[in-house]
Amino acid sequence: MAEKDHDRSKNTEEMVAELRCENKSVKQIMKTLSLRKEEIERMIKNWIIETDPFIEKMVKGRKVSSSPDVNKISQLVKQDILEILDDPLALDYIAKKRSDHHDRFMDCIRFKIKQYLEKGSK
Repeated sequence: MAEKDHDRSKNTEEMVAELRCENKSVKQIMKTLSLRKEEIERMIKNWIIETDPFIEKMVKGRKVSSSPDVNKISQLVKQDILEILDDPLALDYIAKKRSDHHDRFMDCIRFKIKQYLEKGSK
């Protein structure tokens, strides 16, 4: 039974991330998935905690040379995490927005990094 709950929670987490990648607000996600605000915010907070060390190391000393607009970043986040981490525009965005814990696209990128880190540790 515990495994089933874990799978359901993982699936819910993926759905939340997918909606964040579509630039949806927490309020919209609450309505779409019938989740409580606290539950969504807890997931996102965990993504931040789990990915901050990796992101800090990745962008340390990076000079931000550009700031992609919303349309460009919405296209960037649809890519695979390895493509995102290899894209100078995406890295500039990450470097600039890493401390903005309300940025929807950063939540999306953080979830993808979290999955990437989890796969690497298996």
